Amino acid sequence: MRTIAISNNKGGVGKTTSTVNIAAALQILGYKVLVIDIDHQAQSSYHLGIDPNKVKYSVYDVMSGEVEYKSIIVDRNGLFVLPANTSLRNIEFLPVPAKEFLLREALEGLDGYDYVLIDCPPSLGVLTLNALSFSNEVIIPLQVQFLPFHGMYNLFEALDMVKKRLNRHIQVCGIIGTMFNAKKDINREVLEETERRLPGKLFTTLIREHTALQEAPSWGKTIFEYKPDSLGAKDYMNLAKEIVARKTNQ
Repeated sequence: MRTIAISNNKGGVGKTTSTVNIAAALQILGYKVLVIDIDHQAQSSYHLGIDPNKVKYSVYDVMSGEVEYKSIIVDRNGLFVLPANTSLRNIEFLPVPAKEFLLREALEGLDGYDYVLIDCPPSLGVLTLNALSFSNEVIIPLQVQFLPFHGMYNLFEALDMVKKRLNRHIQVCGIIGTMFNAKKDINREVLEETERRLPGKLFTTLIREHTALQEAPSWGKTIFEYKPDSLGAKDYMNLAKEIVARKTNQ
């Protein structure tokens, strides 16, 4: 089982879009996939057509020990989801030590999935640390602009700390270039600089700017359900295949 946190401390870089659509592509490829939404904004849950306001129990209740994770997993046409809601904001106030390990402890014994993808909040707080403590890999979506590029280094510093103190097994699977437009010089320059500074980390597949990727969440659908013949669907399928192959080559 590969457990992958999709993380970036900056919002608006395509993190949730990538989590949901990589998961959907892996399912199409025949893998059993669980999506864990650990963002109190519950954007992955919304994207997959799950209304957080109607979710009685969420991943927060699992982490706080109120319910077993198996009892609240949503089977969404064969794509499995552990949903979130705004109660995740309360995780900071739980009167327990070592909050960074709550997810790991709550999901001890989790098996039966080929891939577990965790959608992290756009911060380096306790929820993201929980995801990084539980995962064995990290995928970093990078909007190909200079400010997101420089902000990405904060995450790499955090990963060094996590590796030393919380989870020595974690490694970066790769960086996804998102919202790419070949006509923009800045996009190409950021990709070149990323490859220069972090050789071998950037996935070959780039996620191109595409209106359908922005529209699909409002319908509660993955890109493969919303517009299966779109550029976005093609890009995320190619990316999923590359993720599968990258593990094989590690």
